[in-house]
Amino acid sequence: MKRRAEAASIVLSVALVAQAQAHPTLVRSDPVAGSKEKAPAAVALQFSENVQPVFNKIEVTDAKGRRYDNGKAALDAVDQSKLTVSLKPLEPGVYLVRWRAAGADSHPMQGSFRFEVIN
Repeated sequence: MKRRAEAASIVLSVALVAQAQAHPTLVRSDPVAGSKEKAPAAVALQFSENVQPVFNKIEVTDAKGRRYDNGKAALDAVDQSKLTVSLKPLEPGVYLVRWRAAGADSHPMQGSFRFEVIN
């Protein structure tokens, strides 16, 4: 019985360490990275784990560096692994999405991708 308790304790410790070291990674985006599509009204990012309501952002800029996002990224009320930001109207061209999100350990992760708006 004592060995089972020790084994269970070790498994639990490993699981907690793995959870503490987990960081959100971008699983998918809408629009999709590298896509060519009609102008979206928003950018939505789905992460591998829930993200904190602080330390997150989504910025969308054109080739001249002008911002087209409407401010702070919103955490989805039902799915807390999803961030969304609404956009100003987009003209045809290439746009850069830069994001930052923090997971359970509050360590911010960041990344970027491009998409193209076509007529």
